[in-house]
Amino acid sequence: MFEYVTDRVALKATRTAQTAAIGFGAMLCLIVGGAFLAVAFWLFLLTFTSALVACLILGSLLFGLGLVLIAALSIRARAIRRQKREAALRAQAMQQAQVTGGVGGIAAIIMAFVNGLNAGKQARH
Repeated sequence: MFEYVTDRVALKATRTAQTAAIGFGAMLCLIVGGAFLAVAFWLFLLTFTSALVACLILGSLLFGLGLVLIAALSIRARAIRRQKREAALRAQAMQQAQVTGGVGGIAAIIMAFVNGLNAGKQARH
């Protein structure tokens, strides 16, 4: 039984490491490729415009792309927070349903009944 658990953990760790390695390689390729594309676009713009206009165009494009990516991250973060909040509310509702039903619910009703009887006795005296 213990070997089964350790094998599953090792398999999951291996898959995670492979995913991280592939992701790192992809990120590195994107960065290098993006740098070459930026330089090529820069040289292309220099054939038609001055260096100042080329800087403005390239800088504006990259800045705008950065803003779009930040907005996408913000939307994703809000969605994750909403999912966590909904999961917490579902868990709380399930816990409440378990407490009010079954033996726990009967015990709570009996305790309320006994408390009511005691309060009635104390009111008579």
